[in-house]
Amino acid sequence: MIVFNPKKKELKRDLAIVAMVQAAALLYGLHAVYIARPVYVVFSTDRFDLAFANDITDEKLAKVTNREYQSLPKFGPVVIAARRPDDTNARNELLFGSLSGGDDLPQMPQYYVPYTTQRADVLKQSQPLGLLKKFNQNELSIVDALVTKYTALKIDVAYLPLKGKACDLVVIVNRNSAEILEMVNLKPWY
Repeated sequence: MIVFNPKKKELKRDLAIVAMVQAAALLYGLHAVYIARPVYVVFSTDRFDLAFANDITDEKLAKVTNREYQSLPKFGPVVIAARRPDDTNARNELLFGSLSGGDDLPQMPQYYVPYTTQRADVLKQSQPLGLLKKFNQNELSIVDALVTKYTALKIDVAYLPLKGKACDLVVIVNRNSAEILEMVNLKPWY
């Protein structure tokens, strides 16, 4: 509006410059969101973690042997699992690296495996929904609604934590198949 003056000779040029600057800012913002998007929901050991595109570098992708994980998904996070390395030295390197602030299992695509291969571990680590009441004293109605919903559907469910960067969520899984049913904004732990 500062630039707009109908009597000004350079009005079209000034408006074109303003439009180009705004378009460039929009494109930059979209690019920033794209490179920081969540690409995987990774089950590892006893919980789910979000893996983001900017956490998985080209150097990490170069170590991947499974073709399915050699490139990042373009749209939406894909549910997968990560299996700890069998080699003791690699396990120790992973452990000490993550303890010193380095990457943990969910950020290392060379250990990714299909989610279906880890279903037994998912079921073993899952917790009963009633336990959520202990961690969500102010959200008891949401927990009760979940219990009522899945009881009415005759689906036996449990939950696992999902560790995110900004907040942690709860992943509701079917206790018979380990199928992920939904993700809920509740605290999975204290």
